[in-house]
Amino acid sequence: MKDVAARAGVSQPTVSFVLNDRRDVSVAAATRARVLQAAKDLNFQPNRAARALRSNKSYTIGVIAKRIVSEPYAGQIVLGVQQAVQPEGYVCFVVELSESRDAEDAAIENLVAQGLAGLVYAAPGPEPIPVSSGPDVRTVFVNCWPENGPEGPQILADEYQGGRDAAAAVFAAGHHHVAFLGGTKDDYACKERERGLVDAARSANVDPARIRREYGDYHVHSGYELALKVLAEDRPTALICGNDRMAVGALMAVHAARLDCPNDVSIVGFDDQPDIADQLHPPLATVALPHLKMGLAVGAALLADEEPVRRRLIPCTYIARESLGAPRTS
Repeated sequence: MKDVAARAGVSQPTVSFVLNDRRDVSVAAATRARVLQAAKDLNFQPNRAARALRSNKSYTIGVIAKRIVSEPYAGQIVLGVQQAVQPEGYVCFVVELSESRDAEDAAIENLVAQGLAGLVYAAPGPEPIPVSSGPDVRTVFVNCWPENGPEGPQILADEYQGGRDAAAAVFAAGHHHVAFLGGTKDDYACKERERGLVDAARSANVDPARIRREYGDYHVHSGYELALKVLAEDRPTALICGNDRMAVGALMAVHAARLDCPNDVSIVGFDDQPDIADQLHPPLATVALPHLKMGLAVGAALLADEEPVRRRLIPCTYIARESLGAPRTS
């Protein structure tokens, strides 16, 4: 701090006031700018522990994660939170929930004992999760919501919009004989994506009742079995799958039936899962889930002065690739 003061031409107390963002002490804007520039030039890192003690303020964001570690692409949520809060001097402390409720409660208690500036509940897919009584700090749910107790602010992917855009691309390519191979029928994401499909069909003057719908469990074997079934009974020209893993199974089924993708059957997935969607042959047309943007939005919500909105939907992005083509004309 002494070197920063000398470089900026101010006293050490002034450096302390600026770096600790003491707005109750009057410091001219030009002086504040010189101090911040001097700290940056010298790569000065304030002692966060001492800063927290002086201000009686925590600089820890607690992240209670459900299966985030086991779903690498969903880990972008945590990365987004970190990227949003780190420039303001905060750090993230992540606790991965276990299958034991007692172990979960103990882990959360230990997290809370560290002192928190904010709390995040995160899951790899949109779902209700159990919530223990937590600290009196701002709490935001990302890709999840509490299955018990009052609902807090939620940040979710716009699954409806993603499903609508995926289906719209299929109809725009000229397909009218389409099958929907969804995930678990009562799953939130499946229902929202199917709702988007229905609206996209209506916009394309396709009767939603003519779209065959089958439901699986989001795994490769499910996509394979469902695709074999529909291809054998009433071969559609395009398959809209519940996620990329089911799309992989559907592609295997197309090959097993000695058909070609996309010349005989087009396939569209959902997730844009790294090292899968763009590595297939042909590369998979799909919808990218905005995990990083969701994490960034969570961090921004925790740092904002005003209370976060009750529910915010982050748009998904349709990714056009070679697995979707026009149907055969003959």
